[in-house]
Amino acid sequence: MKEVYNLISLKGVDAGYGDRIVVKDVTIEINSNDFIAFIGPNGGGKTTIIKTLLGVIKPMSGRIYKQEDLKIGYLPQINQYDPHFPISVMDVVLSGQMDGNRLFPGERERKRAMELLNFAELGHYAHHTIGKLSGGQRQRAYLCRALMSNPQLLILDEPVTYMDKTSETNLYKLLQELQKEMAIILVSHDIGTVSTMVKTIACINRGLHYHNDNKITEKMLSIYECPVEIVTHGPVPHRVLANNHEL
Repeated sequence: MKEVYNLISLKGVDAGYGDRIVVKDVTIEINSNDFIAFIGPNGGGKTTIIKTLLGVIKPMSGRIYKQEDLKIGYLPQINQYDPHFPISVMDVVLSGQMDGNRLFPGERERKRAMELLNFAELGHYAHHTIGKLSGGQRQRAYLCRALMSNPQLLILDEPVTYMDKTSETNLYKLLQELQKEMAIILVSHDIGTVSTMVKTIACINRGLHYHNDNKITEKMLSIYECPVEIVTHGPVPHRVLANNHEL
């Protein structure tokens, strides 16, 4: 069994923009074996917490503790690209390398990129232009880019947006394999799907409420004012729509 150790912790963090606090008193520890779903309404603060973890914004109060030289891979919700720009899938993946001492990728980087593309079942598309891929294939290529630095923590912000079900299933299978080697934070509205994969869930709505489990009930969502759609399981599986207080 692999040793479990802390990667990054937020202790009593307030975060926001300018003098406006978006999320208040956030405390969470992220360990090397974690697979956490961040759920919550639009505008509730999920992106703000992600930016704080990435170091894009500094906390207004509280403290962040992180492992020295922590490597984080990030797959944003929307990747802007010009479908007519002649960049190959291989070059997109190589753009994720983090070696600042080398201007151009070498054989080692190209080998790593090809290994990742094969892992994502995109090896035969390596020299195609990125615009020729489907939405699901492009997202898997961008995932490969996020993995180029061999991250210890992978953060994905709504990665299955605009994907069809087949592409979504394929991506989730990749994530289950990756979680054996790294911690993952998955931002999602689709708690019914991700709850079958993740280990724990954090509800984010102006604060963070952490559940050390992957099961969440309508009562929990109501208490924490976390208005998302869930799927309950029982004799007759059905959907439950939590109250939409703030949306």
